Amino acid sequence: MGILGRLSSLIKSNVNDVIDSMQDPAKEIDQMVRDMEESARQARTEVAQCLAGEKRLQKRVADLEGEAADWAKRAETAVRAGDDGLAKEGLLRKAEKEAERAETQKALQEQGVYADQLTQALKALDARLADIKLRQGTLRAKARSNKKGSPLSAKTSAFDDFDRMAGKIDTVEAEAGLDEQLGGRTAESAAAERKLNEMAAQSSVDDALAELKKKLGGG
Repeated sequence: MGILGRLSSLIKSNVNDVIDSMQDPAKEIDQMVRDMEESARQARTEVAQCLAGEKRLQKRVADLEGEAADWAKRAETAVRAGDDGLAKEGLLRKAEKEAERAETQKALQEQGVYADQLTQALKALDARLADIKLRQGTLRAKARSNKKGSPLSAKTSAFDDFDRMAGKIDTVEAEAGLDEQLGGRTAESAAAERKLNEMAAQSSVDDALAELKKKLGGG
């Protein structure tokens, strides 16, 4: 389960049910809080990585725009020099850079969506964690007063309890929604899309050359 799915599970799980199922709430509540704090820490790290990734993608978009403009100028220079072959090459490279820019821009938008979702989930987890911390003392006191002294059986961690409770909630739907938004394209489909873009650019390069010649008064 990814970090966003884990946060969704923690946020949606019924904390009271989990606490009621604990054999030793005085200890297990503390562990539950520590586990939630660790998930929040991981989420903050991933948010920071997402924001850094957004900056890299923004720079790449700007670089590709500049590269496309450079190839357009080279094509114009080739037309003025009467070298149609070189002009076609320049226009083809320009189209490739524009296609890559469009693909990078889409990745940038998807990165922004994921960062926003993760940030909102983190805020919700922080609120739930604060509420549980406020109740920790009361819950521990209640657990001590109700303790019967019977030996505790071997038990998995409170975080495992959270996951089991989360299993009653359709967290798969949340992850599937994210996958649809962020992973709607496989590597193969992305490669195929780029290949089609390249083919389209190649097939239209003659038209682009004619248009450029017309623009420059050479056609």
